[in-house]
Amino acid sequence: MPNPPKCFLLPIDGTAESLRPVEFLVRLYPGVLDVNLIISYFLPPLPPLYSDTAFKSSDLAKKRQEVQHWHERDARRIFDAARKVLLEAGFSEELIQEHVQQREMTVARHACLLADLKKVDAVLVQKRVGSSLEGFLKDDPTSALLRHCLVSPVWFTDGEIEAANAAVCVNAEDATLRIADHAGYMLSGTASSVTLLHATASVSAPVSCMFSEAQSALGPWLLTAAGRAVMPFLLKSARLIRDNGMDEDRIRLALIPNRGNLAQGILGWTQENGVGILGLGHSQPQGTWSFLKVSVTRKILEDFRNMAVWVAQ
Repeated sequence: MPNPPKCFLLPIDGTAESLRPVEFLVRLYPGVLDVNLIISYFLPPLPPLYSDTAFKSSDLAKKRQEVQHWHERDARRIFDAARKVLLEAGFSEELIQEHVQQREMTVARHACLLADLKKVDAVLVQKRVGSSLEGFLKDDPTSALLRHCLVSPVWFTDGEIEAANAAVCVNAEDATLRIADHAGYMLSGTASSVTLLHATASVSAPVSCMFSEAQSALGPWLLTAAGRAVMPFLLKSARLIRDNGMDEDRIRLALIPNRGNLAQGILGWTQENGVGILGLGHSQPQGTWSFLKVSVTRKILEDFRNMAVWVAQ
């Protein structure tokens, strides 16, 4: 039975950059006619003078109304411009929703709360490219998104993305299974293939094979402590992806050496192998080792180029 249409939340701020993730959606889902998209805009907060209800003069009340009107008119302009881009890209008008509300906290946190409320499949975010972007993108939202988006995965995008090849980083933790399940669902119905990627100090050179050939190809590594710890998660990840409808011949496995700079090792491998989508299972820090894993996530999000990085908690 085919999966239901995917649903995304795209926070916008009136800049062309905030709409860049749309290009990736079109590459990943050609036609995009059955993709639901919620575009959200969070109105700037009123100046304290106008939001102070304790001081009510008729002049201030009138000025407050004028400011609210300007904000609402600006929001309408931003939504109209975004809708024009989406329709030209092929999105169905009836599947585009708009959400606007007054900003009372960071836009990143607003977006996470809205994503939870709307039960979206993913939040789309263009990687921060400069200080000219307002609100959501002017200040790097990565930390807030990792802190608050506990239900909906976040897709960070940058540049020209090749969507044919995806990789999911696999470790011996439950977050791995969540990102594998997410990737399997979101890639179902596409032409993309998936590589389950694990970095380990117990191999000296990269090893790659079809997942169905893992037992024979990995051989002695499966008998090491690292192999025994990780292989169950590799098997479960592959099963989750298959259960979402992907053929087994589109699932590969790769081991790469962990030589200390794990983030660069992963990004280097993706670049060498033409991988445009990287899935990361992210767990909140608990102790020194978890803090180091979080640092790897952050380093990847800082350094990736021309890719989409999917992060699931």
